[in-house]
Amino acid sequence: MSGQWTAPPGDGTTVMLVGDAWDVVEVPATMAAWACQLRHVEAPAIVDPRCNRAWWLISRGSADPASWLWQRLQPTVVVRATGSLAVPHASRTEGLRWARSRYWHGAYLAQPQRLAAVLNVLRNAADLYRASVPPFHARGGTDAGHG
Repeated sequence: MSGQWTAPPGDGTTVMLVGDAWDVVEVPATMAAWACQLRHVEAPAIVDPRCNRAWWLISRGSADPASWLWQRLQPTVVVRATGSLAVPHASRTEGLRWARSRYWHGAYLAQPQRLAAVLNVLRNAADLYRASVPPFHARGGTDAGHG
């Protein structure tokens, strides 16, 4: 089923059951923004700016949280094979919407292994960045930084 599902036409939203046609990978919206800029994630993410979350749809049966593919990404990345998700229609441009990369070729389902690999790299890069930035110290009411 990979790549065969398409978003509903129009500019509204539809609540759909997770696990019927696809499973879901949920991440922080900032992680999705970085991933959408990379060439290796062709499928668009559903983003909700109100709750700072994003979701990719992956082929049904791919979201086993105990699988090595997803287990190493927890708790930052959550996979679900049940529940429901509000899905924006294809032409929706505000609020809950599709964030498409410039490399998008029309497929709405992400390749699970490729998506997990990209999310793993982004998560590790964020962890390394946080570990390398010295604590912020303000001196004399200025933003002088560390030192």
